[in-house]
Amino acid sequence: MSWLLVGVTALVPLVSMVLALKRPFAIARVWDEFGPQATGSLLVASVTGIVALVLALTTSARRARGATAVALLSFLIGGQLVAIAMIRLYNRPWLGWVYNAMPLVVMAYVARFGWVALVAGNATWGGAGWRALRDLAAVDGATAFQAARRVVWPLAWPILGAGAALVMILSLSEVPATVLLAPQRPQVLVPMLMTWVHLQRSDVMIEASLLLGLMVVALAVVAMVLVRVGWRKAPVAQQKTQFSRDKEQTNSNDQSINPQTRGATGLRIGSWSLFASCILAFEISGCSSGNQPDEVWCETGTGPAQTVYPRGIAYSPADDTFFIVDRQARIQHLDRAGKFIGEWHTPESQQGKPVGLTVGPDGNLWVPDTHYHRVLVYAPDGKLLHQFGSRGTGPGQFIYPTDVAFGPDGRVFVSEYGDHDRVQVFDMAGNYRYEFGAFGEGDGQFSRPQSMVVRGNEIYITDACNHRLVVFTLDGKFLRNIGGVGSEPGQFRFPYGLDIDAAGNLIVCEFGNNRVQKIDPKTGRGLAVWGAPGRDLGQLAYPWGVAVDKRDRVVTVDAGNNRLQVFQF
Repeated sequence: MSWLLVGVTALVPLVSMVLALKRPFAIARVWDEFGPQATGSLLVASVTGIVALVLALTTSARRARGATAVALLSFLIGGQLVAIAMIRLYNRPWLGWVYNAMPLVVMAYVARFGWVALVAGNATWGGAGWRALRDLAAVDGATAFQAARRVVWPLAWPILGAGAALVMILSLSEVPATVLLAPQRPQVLVPMLMTWVHLQRSDVMIEASLLLGLMVVALAVVAMVLVRVGWRKAPVAQQKTQFSRDKEQTNSNDQSINPQTRGATGLRIGSWSLFASCILAFEISGCSSGNQPDEVWCETGTGPAQTVYPRGIAYSPADDTFFIVDRQARIQHLDRAGKFIGEWHTPESQQGKPVGLTVGPDGNLWVPDTHYHRVLVYAPDGKLLHQFGSRGTGPGQFIYPTDVAFGPDGRVFVSEYGDHDRVQVFDMAGNYRYEFGAFGEGDGQFSRPQSMVVRGNEIYITDACNHRLVVFTLDGKFLRNIGGVGSEPGQFRFPYGLDIDAAGNLIVCEFGNNRVQKIDPKTGRGLAVWGAPGRDLGQLAYPWGVAVDKRDRVVTVDAGNNRLQVFQF
């Protein structure tokens, strides 16, 4: 029955994903794309596993029934509520080393899954064999810690290690708390799950999922082997303790220490040493920071100039104002200082919210209503003027429209992804003219075209899931690709937002690298970088959009931090 459950819940999905791939699964190619995220996820999970192992060892030395009950309650509460509570507790300036680095996520994972390690430790207190061993050690004068160190741990280490491995597995695949608490620093600590959370029906998503699945399967095999070894090493009632053999030597080495306090002292020293080492590692990993912004607009909330996960931004040069949209399907109008002017909501939002905004040459706001497969056109005061499009893959239809751009002659370009990644071209009345692009990774193909900007007779498009920019003529002829996957200047990880500065340079924000780059449009060279992963000023959490005003100020949609950051290169 156990093997059947494993096959149904693990092997069937993995095999299905392999069969769904349209290209051979090449681990080297997948690692090249997702290596930093996979390493970061594994590093956070490993630190969590070490903490879980310490919990299991400690519980085997001192029983913790109450702690196990509390840990189970924390697990049942759910990841989102645990994360919200931790944000309220640790979002303090003097706790930045916790809130902006690895400790917060590790604590969240331990709060969610620590009960597994506690159960493993408590298992060494049950059964006649364990009781007999502890009783024999007590007769020989051993403290609880001495009995654990000399008798229990040599026999129980596979079970305790399996508990820690299971905590690592659960940590690798945890989503609710990770979404709220990530990203972390340095860059490699950006959790892997967050790098393809917005992909849909893509080989890249399947390959990344398979990579994570292979990591989980490897850890599961380790856990199973440890459990198997643990069963063989588990004591029976007739087994004799080894403590008496070592008692004389121990006493001769430790005569100056009170035997009743020696074990407890050693446990405290070991625990504090581990804690101090982890703190040092956390401080080192959290030492990087981004540049300071000139201004910060908006804060978390639903009121004026407040926002909940903003995802799109547009600049209106006519009146020097901005429009933003967030996950409430609320469009806000802000002045040049980020002050609230007005707001309205899109007509429907249950299926999803818009991910882009553009101010057209007519001064109106054009909104690709992503999950309702249409384009909405609003007056600056929020009055809906007209709309066009419907669900489908035919001319004039959309699956998930993401952005709108305008040619100098009034042509309207609309990008979309989903079943049919392409760019369609319309006139200002919404009449279909032609289209270009297709789903794929070759030249002239897209995997989630997210944002567009027109420069002269060329249109630049962020090909987000191919980690590049694609350049076409306005007539739809492919010209060249810019960039590729990576974290170096001129490379990208999920480029989402795109705009152009006064000098004609491209301004790109990257959802995966949590930064903004200035790019030479001709050579593709990275000219400057701003930002780093994190929650401090000058740091970004999953930036979705970017807009440049007439002063060359760059306004970045810092989605995960519910704010806009303003700076100049």
